Formats: sequence, structure tokens, C-alpha cells
Amino acid sequence: MKAYNLGFGESMDALSVRPGKPVEIDLPGARVAGWCGGRAPGIGKASWPRSPVTGLPMTHVITLELPEDYRRKGQDLVAVSFFHADDHVADDVEGVDELLAGTVPTPEQAADPFLAAVAATAAARHPRQQDLQDLIGGAHALIWLTAEEFAAPRVDPPADIRPDGLGDEYSRGQNAWDDSAPEITVWIGERTGDPNTGIAPADHGEGDYVQAWSSNDKDLEAFWPSVEGISHLGGTVMPCQTLPKGLTPYVFELEDGVGGVNFGGGNAQIDLESGVFDWAQ
Repeated sequence: MKAYNLGFGESMDALSVRPGKPVEIDLPGARVAGWCGGRAPGIGKASWPRSPVTGLPMTHVITLELPEDYRRKGQDLVAVSFFHADDHVADDVEGVDELLAGTVPTPEQAADPFLAAVAATAAARHPRQQDLQDLIGGAHALIWLTAEEFAAPRVDPPADIRPDGLGDEYSRGQNAWDDSAPEITVWIGERTGDPNTGIAPADHGEGDYVQAWSSNDKDLEAFWPSVEGISHLGGTVMPCQTLPKGLTPYVFELEDGVGGVNFGGGNAQIDLESGVFDWAQ
């Protein structure tokens, strides 16, 4: 098993650790592995995940083709897409939560173009969508993709037919109509020298896991700052607060700002094996 770092940019010779940031990253032998921001993969407009609070389409954060070891839901599922709503302070739109849960719309809801679109999203829900909620109530979604879906033409979000009162940035949360980040190519390259490759993250050095910044080994003292702030698959995680419980060696650590995601300057841990999800700033 290997660990991998992510870089962002349109040329392997000019990659950054985050989109639009000047901090460069060297990824020898890197390959294109997807994109962040902008459009979603070829899952169809109606299947684009929506916030259960507002009904607005979530922002597409990243679509990433996974190395074989990280295809934990089956070798035929070659990539994942992550979506983000940042809706923990948004105003509830009545009926949205129930409609997305599959409740049959009332005649009044069916006659409302926006609520009818929300109901259509529930009917077209992607069969491999995993709903994720953080500790402060914000909604996210992870979708596992086949090779055909990953390679299919990218899709724009559904048409903007929001109801009145959802124009204020604070009350609506992030959404694909207002907050979509520019599309940027994602590259992946092997992370070398990480003592935790293939080891499940754990507190207090359990299971041979070496916590970041905990070792006086000179090589590791040089290694920790070299990977800080880098999105990656596997290896050492650097949560900004406590270490989430239940992480496996197949964790995807995603940094703030990638694809416009708002982690308050922190990062998230998305486990591709256990389904554990958490973030902190």
C-alpha cells in the first residue's frame, strides 16, 4: 500500500498545495486524477446532491480518481465526488428535508417549481450517495463513481429557480449557484517517507501509528512540516483538533479551500473504508 499527495494546477511543473495559492508542491511522476470546483461528474443534473436545509444544490468540491488500494467499495468504483453545503446556519425551507427523504410531494408542493425540483432530486438520488453531516449540522455528500461516470461529460448544476428569500449569503449557506469555485485539475503523486503509510491513525501511538510532531527523530522532524497543509490519501493525518475515531489506513484528508470548501481554515478526514467523516478548524 502507498500514500499519495494531491497537487492542483494545469501543469505538473507548476502545482500548488491548494488551488490559487502560491505554495508550490513537487509531485514527481504525478498523473492527472480529476478536478476540483465547477461542474460535477456525469451523474445527471437531477442527481446533483442538495442541502437538506435549503434545497439548494451543494457545491461540487472535488472528483478524484482513486488508486486501486483506495477503491474500498469495489474495484469497479474507481472515483469519488465530494459535495459541500455549509448550511449549518442557513434558514430552513419548509418541506425540503422531507422531500429529500422521499416523502411524496403534496399537490401544493408539486405545483411549486423549486419544491418539485427538490422532489425530483430525491427520485433521481444516486444509488451510491453517502450523506455526511458534521458536528455543527452542516451537510455534505460523497458519491462513489464507476469508470463510465468518471469519464462521462461533466454536468452543470440544475437550473437556478430558488424561492424568494434565499439570496442572502448568511441565510442560504454555500451552494452551486452562488459559490462554485473555478475548475482546476487535480494531480496525484506518491508520498514517500511517511511512517504511517498502511497504518490506521490512532491516539497515543497505538498500533505503531506515529502521531504528527510527536517524534524526536530528526528525519521525521523534517518530514512533518513538509506535508503539513497537503491534501492526501493515506499516511499521517493532521487534524486541527482531536483525532476522529474509527479512521482506517484509507483516509482521505482534504484541506480547506480546495474546490471552494469552507473548513474554517482547517481540514477534513473522509474515511473511504469506514465512512467516518469529521472536520475541524
